[in-house]
Amino acid sequence: MTFTGSFSRKGAIKDYMVLSMLTLGGMYFTNWSLNYLNYATRIMFKSSKVVPTMLVGTLTQGRSYTLAEYSAAGVLVFGIVLFTLGDREGYPHFHSMGVLLIALGVLCDAGTSNFEEKRFFRVEQPSSQAEVIFYSSLIGAAYGLVLLVWTGEMGPAVRHTLQNPEVLGLMLVSATMGYASIAFVLHLIAQFGATNTEIVKSLRKVLSICVSFMLYPKPVNWKYGFGFIACASSLGITHYLKSRKRNADGSSSM
Repeated sequence: MTFTGSFSRKGAIKDYMVLSMLTLGGMYFTNWSLNYLNYATRIMFKSSKVVPTMLVGTLTQGRSYTLAEYSAAGVLVFGIVLFTLGDREGYPHFHSMGVLLIALGVLCDAGTSNFEEKRFFRVEQPSSQAEVIFYSSLIGAAYGLVLLVWTGEMGPAVRHTLQNPEVLGLMLVSATMGYASIAFVLHLIAQFGATNTEIVKSLRKVLSICVSFMLYPKPVNWKYGFGFIACASSLGITHYLKSRKRNADGSSSM
């Protein structure tokens, strides 16, 4: 299914079932963990997704990363955490159940991007972004409905919607923006791979804070400064390592 008039499905239904389960697991475990973790801890884990994505890519796609590449990713994570926490006061608060849940959520997210790249985009007949979104959302909605009924959350959700009908409009806006966001993310995965996509996604928070400085001037603290330096250093190192790897690959092919 594409915007060009083709409605032939390229991906296998069983793959979409696995993808939908991974996507739902990432959202559900992350939201569940917020019952036990504070904002600082959530940011620390969510910002570190690039490292699990690299590890899962090694296990599932045979990708190889050097110690320098892992170190650059670690510096990026550190910088994003510092930069993001500059907006708030507080330190990470760990709870064993919360840490387990958000770790599962991060692993599901890492599995999602690698699975999409391997099963839908790095194949002889790649799927379109529209097809992946349609089938994964359709099957994911069915999974979510079963989960809502099983956990007893369906009744309160329906009552809340009936009592606050404006929620429907907000859900429509959220779904529209979510579709656009997912489409861009899938395009990044298809063109540049799961790990590079996670780097871009991780930097979104930094960009949003930079924009907020222009719209709502605020004092700058040390977290912003050190966070920016760490992020910039990591991106510079990553660019250098990738350039060196490309040059080495080019030389070996001659």
